[in-house]
Amino acid sequence: MALPWQLALKAIPWTAILANAPALAQSARALLSEARRTSPEPPTKLETLAERVTALEQRDRETAEVIAQLVAQNTALMTAIEVLVARVRWLLAASSVAVVVAAAAIAVALLTA
Repeated sequence: MALPWQLALKAIPWTAILANAPALAQSARALLSEARRTSPEPPTKLETLAERVTALEQRDRETAEVIAQLVAQNTALMTAIEVLVARVRWLLAASSVAVVVAAAAIAVALLTA
């Protein structure tokens, strides 16, 4: 019989997670490098301000994409967890019935012996 954590590992859509991991890591690295590159001093020219606004808008789009991917993965994980919880409930009910049947069988065996 498989352990509960083994069932959880089997239920998690690892292929989807691993398929999206490089894109998530690349987006995170790009966001981090862009955050490190921006200078703390305020720009003075209108063109520089426009470039910074454009960069911020691009960063917002990338962040939104990363968040959307994380939400999709979180939804898949929550679905897998719900399935596992339902299976655990069924297993608990089945094992309870098995314990009652075993206790009844032992009682009948002791009374007839």
